[in-house]
Amino acid sequence: MEALPVAAGWAINNLSPQKILKSIGLGSLLLSLDPIERELGGRLSKDASILLPSAPNFKNASDRWQNEYKAPQISSVVNVKTEEDVQETIRYANEHERPFIAMAGGHGQTGALSHVRDGIQIDLRAMDQVVISEDGKSAVIGGGAKVKKVVDELWAFGKETVTGICECVGIAAPMLGGGHGWNQGKYGLGIDQLIEARIVLSNGTAVTASEKSNPDLFWAIRGAGHNFGIVTEMKYKIYDVDSESTRAFEFFYFAEDKLEALYTQANELLKTQPANIVHWSFMVMLPFDSVHINEKQPTLIYAIVHDGPASYLKEYATPIRDLGPIHTEAGELSMPALAAIAFMDEGGAGCARGLTGLRFPIIFDKFDVPAVRKVYNHYDKTLQQYPQFNGSFFLLEQYSTQAVKAVPDESTAFPHREYDLLLTPYIVYKPDPRMDPIAETFGRQMREYLLRGSESPDKLMAYVNYAHGDESLEALYGWDEWRLEKLRKLKAEWDPLNRMRWYAPIV
Repeated sequence: MEALPVAAGWAINNLSPQKILKSIGLGSLLLSLDPIERELGGRLSKDASILLPSAPNFKNASDRWQNEYKAPQISSVVNVKTEEDVQETIRYANEHERPFIAMAGGHGQTGALSHVRDGIQIDLRAMDQVVISEDGKSAVIGGGAKVKKVVDELWAFGKETVTGICECVGIAAPMLGGGHGWNQGKYGLGIDQLIEARIVLSNGTAVTASEKSNPDLFWAIRGAGHNFGIVTEMKYKIYDVDSESTRAFEFFYFAEDKLEALYTQANELLKTQPANIVHWSFMVMLPFDSVHINEKQPTLIYAIVHDGPASYLKEYATPIRDLGPIHTEAGELSMPALAAIAFMDEGGAGCARGLTGLRFPIIFDKFDVPAVRKVYNHYDKTLQQYPQFNGSFFLLEQYSTQAVKAVPDESTAFPHREYDLLLTPYIVYKPDPRMDPIAETFGRQMREYLLRGSESPDKLMAYVNYAHGDESLEALYGWDEWRLEKLRKLKAEWDPLNRMRWYAPIV
């Protein structure tokens, strides 16, 4: 008699609910299931699941960083556990002519997502393994892993790599668009860490992409990967943490009268910025009691982080300190703790959900100081007129680029290796359709001031991972004709029906 419970236990653990119903003579109950449960459920692994809008946890499962402004309309969430689950879900979607999108962190936000209707969201978050190789030079990372998990697990073994700064973002999707991060001055972009990737194509076929296997696809996914498939797993370069395992940081708070001097000096530091130094700055409206700064005008926050001792940073940052900041903060942290000081930890502003956040990125090789002044004045004036936008900020990212520029420009689809600065107006406010057109105008005007101050005002260059959705293909994928021609050719080969068209689509 012991065999009966053993057999029953095996069935429960290894069969889908649909197969169990059939096995015990209750197959008629399948008729009451939603078509996706009835048809796809039996094709998934035992640990996968399907959620519909009637499920109590559907909203939590389908929620994105931004849920209202030009968000995809999702009718089903498939929580996948294996690569085969991803394949079967895509095949089902194609059979029923339904769009599908992948999700790990849920931070992607462009206008193209708003065209998804009756969509199937393939939730990769259970595929989040981080497995370090025996030689310690690489790790196999699941397509659903988030930045925090990757950073923390590698750090526990004395390892590090290149990831985005924001903890709650997935690691794979930002990598597909380039992948800026703390360590790029030493190791290159995220795409430069990719050794190989397992990708499920839009027809449900799974392939390996690497320098030796499908090299053209490997070229394309390193910069335009959102257009070619869903990454389920990747082999990624990792590195030993330096013996000096702390990061020194210093924050400088300035009033607006120091703007010209600050960004003139930032340009000087940019000329000789070491590989282990990262600069970034914000224009932001701070509450008065935070650092006793004028609450009626935006504050300039300038931050420098050094991968090494505070003594070096103190000397390096002297030109900024000599400008006379209103307030300073300094300290030392481990790399996993850095996200918090950048407001990008899981409890920080960068991970906050339930707000509308519009981004208008532009790439530069140096600060145009008069343009930055125009942005500040417009930002200040608009916030005075529309206090609803007080959570908005202007982010100026100044990463080191030595290892980025060491990689041949033509070796990947990423088009912006030669540039040093990533500037992004972020317009943040509580969801309100009445404010959407005002926010659009606000962000575009700031970007326009910057573009006019660039060396090529007729050629916007924008980071695809921050794309708003109104950028040209050339702005996102490069103004070299050969690059877009190659991408279009590969798109026709690997996704001829253009099913992967929901994020910065090539066609």
